Amino acid sequence: MEPTTSAAWRHARTALRGLALGGLAAVLFVSSAAAGEGRLQLAYKVYFVGVHAANLGLGVSFDGAAYDADAAAYDLHATAYAVQARFKTTGLVKGLTRWKTTAYSRGTLVLGDVVPVRAGYRDKQWWRKRLVELGFDQGTPKLVRMKPRKEPRVSPSQLKGALDPAGAFLALLARFDAGQGCGMRIPIFDGRRLRELVGETDGDGTGRLEANRYSPFAGPTVDCRVRVARKAGFKRRSDGQERKDIEVQLRMARVFDEMPPVPVRLASDTRYGALAAHLVRANLDAAGLKRELRPRPGRKRRR
Repeated sequence: MEPTTSAAWRHARTALRGLALGGLAAVLFVSSAAAGEGRLQLAYKVYFVGVHAANLGLGVSFDGAAYDADAAAYDLHATAYAVQARFKTTGLVKGLTRWKTTAYSRGTLVLGDVVPVRAGYRDKQWWRKRLVELGFDQGTPKLVRMKPRKEPRVSPSQLKGALDPAGAFLALLARFDAGQGCGMRIPIFDGRRLRELVGETDGDGTGRLEANRYSPFAGPTVDCRVRVARKAGFKRRSDGQERKDIEVQLRMARVFDEMPPVPVRLASDTRYGALAAHLVRANLDAAGLKRELRPRPGRKRRR
């Protein structure tokens, strides 16, 4: 099948990217209570206008004693992380916009500060493939490799302190673990463009979710509104108007007592319909602890 070129599906892909980016937040931060080796895995289902559109799977391995190659020793105040995320369209949407992304981020957390070392992603939409690898030099991301090659549209002076997408959401969760809440301004560089996460409290900042057919999670939530703002490297529309920023409603909750809050629901409204991602499964195996959140068993059909 030829790839669709309709405005509706182009807009849907853009919003799906926003939710995929938001979903990276789910598995990155490891609280001090879980210091030591371990692994956390989360799985989400993404819906577009009520139709199951994509699956998002995330996993992170972590080690409470990060090795410092320069000092040839272990820094006990740092936590090394290695995260991988997989996003893939499915069902009817797969027939309209066949898209698969695998992203990763590696680095350390030093007293709550995110220090990325390497990050990147592989992206495939129909027959079009893209590979991006980033390195970091004293807090500044640099493009290591890109296929096909396209020069960044952002000057190096604008990139100081910017994080890769996974590292940026890691910083978001670090704020939650430190009790700083929704307020944030975090720059993100994806290899070509510079964005900024701008967060604020949504409503009174509190809510509650009940278990339903979309997610087994039930409990209180912290509600945020996060805007993915365009900062540099973007083309203007042909009509000269500015493109609208993506806004995501983020509902955070403590799925396991041993971990800080993670996203349990992400949602974004588009002019063509609503997008939402729901947590469907979670597994924690760290420091001798094993926790699991899994879907409720479905009802058996009567014969």
